[in-house]
Amino acid sequence: MPLRRVGLAMFFFVHGVVYWLINRFGYIFVPMHEVLQVSIAVVIIIILMIDGIGWSDDRTKFSSAVNALLPMIALFFVGTITNGGFLYLLLFIVALVCSVVLFFVCTHSRKVKIVLGVIYSIVLAVPMLFFVLALIGALLPQFGHTEVRQAELSPGGIYLAEVVENSQGALGGNTWIYVTPQGKTINILVGELRPSPQNIFSGRWSGSQYMVPHWKTDEVLYIIHIDDPAHVIMRFQRQGNDWVRLHD
Repeated sequence: MPLRRVGLAMFFFVHGVVYWLINRFGYIFVPMHEVLQVSIAVVIIIILMIDGIGWSDDRTKFSSAVNALLPMIALFFVGTITNGGFLYLLLFIVALVCSVVLFFVCTHSRKVKIVLGVIYSIVLAVPMLFFVLALIGALLPQFGHTEVRQAELSPGGIYLAEVVENSQGALGGNTWIYVTPQGKTINILVGELRPSPQNIFSGRWSGSQYMVPHWKTDEVLYIIHIDDPAHVIMRFQRQGNDWVRLHD
């Protein structure tokens, strides 16, 4: 069965393309049963890796070439998933580790293994280290918190603007401003497609304490001072699919 020789690559590529298309149209996929669906994905990846190892002695030039590119296909798959949290960090680590294992087992040419192995070691080192550290951080007690400090719907109820505070205790934190389209959630069998929040500003943590969103129209957003509504801190205008900050 030729397709089984590249089963893991097909899994990563097909799912990566689906996630890329979802992101391209401004949505994120939220599973109905996150723990179940992510766990199933992890199990499938491990099974496909084991099955791929079983076909390593019956590899073809095509399967060998595909598996030589497998770590990059896995990185594409990981990069298209915008969900976060412990489960997804585990999924990312499993995906990259399994892809590297099959790369070494199922790639025919020793020269290709050496050359691409060095390249992959460099390219994958940073994301792998980040995922491992983030996974460890997710297991440790959380000292910070994320809170929506201010929020306001646009006049037509089309967009929601939120001032978000990300506090990290003594380490400070950040202030983020998000704009999210409303009323465009699509229910599908295994979850929902929700409009992606667009981060239009990132600043210091202290900013969240005095910033208030105020809509002039559905296309123009002002950030005003909480103690002085006449004081406009920032102006944003929708241009195409993006929110652009206006400067005086």
